[in-house]
Amino acid sequence: MPPRTEAAVLPSPRPVRAVAFSDFDETYLAHSPTEHERLCREALEDYLVEAGERHGLLFGWVTGSSLTSVLDKARAHGLRTLPHFVACSLGTELLLSDAGELHPDPGWLRLLPDTESLGHSARTVVRELSDAGVDLEPQPGRAPDSLVKSYYYRSRDPVTDARNLAAVREAAARGALGVSVSRCNPSAGDPADSYDVDLLPRTCGKGQVVRYVCRKYGIDPADSFAFGDSGNDLEMLAAVGHGVLVGNCTEEARSRHPRVSDRCYSDAVLTTLRTGLRAGR
Repeated sequence: MPPRTEAAVLPSPRPVRAVAFSDFDETYLAHSPTEHERLCREALEDYLVEAGERHGLLFGWVTGSSLTSVLDKARAHGLRTLPHFVACSLGTELLLSDAGELHPDPGWLRLLPDTESLGHSARTVVRELSDAGVDLEPQPGRAPDSLVKSYYYRSRDPVTDARNLAAVREAAARGALGVSVSRCNPSAGDPADSYDVDLLPRTCGKGQVVRYVCRKYGIDPADSFAFGDSGNDLEMLAAVGHGVLVGNCTEEARSRHPRVSDRCYSDAVLTTLRTGLRAGR
């Protein structure tokens, strides 16, 4: 069972007519919020209740963090509501609201491989890269049975980094694994001058979550919204018609995605949804 939090799950829209996907850390939730940012987040929480009732909006978090981490942060920051769904651990786990509680989605579970085979494939890729002089450092915090295997690649120089990260992607493809590579975000607790390298099943990831949830509810991804702040959100933003980076996004993400809000954190999410849903998008 997932850990408990005092927050209530948003009321389920009947029917679902639109979907919005939001990264959690440093997008929906500012880790060190100002009073203004806290008030904006509470305004977004209130609006999501209204948007579910008025526009049939289904809203969810799609995050690299574990479910335990997300719910601990929700409790620590006093969040009053949880979304209709949470896709955590970089989109390898998907929980949907059922009678006001979050439960694993059975259809998503059927797409997942076993953790043992995933772990074996990831170790093979890491060993192959090490033999080629590309070292990946295991990240702390992932549970042993997680379907995401996370590493740090320590930056050297632009030419070497480009060559080595291309080698990471090629090795993952040979190992039949998905891979997410993005600049670390020190604001989220990552080391500076490093890259996140996450190996995961090909059937998983933030973009795959978008496609699965939209298909499940019969919603066109082109009519859907997504919000993020870093490089590992870009696949999700590209999978929808209205993908927006929040104004506090990383420079890497800003250089690779055309639409950036002039507002930060949940204020960017709130403003975009208000405008887009009012326009019937």
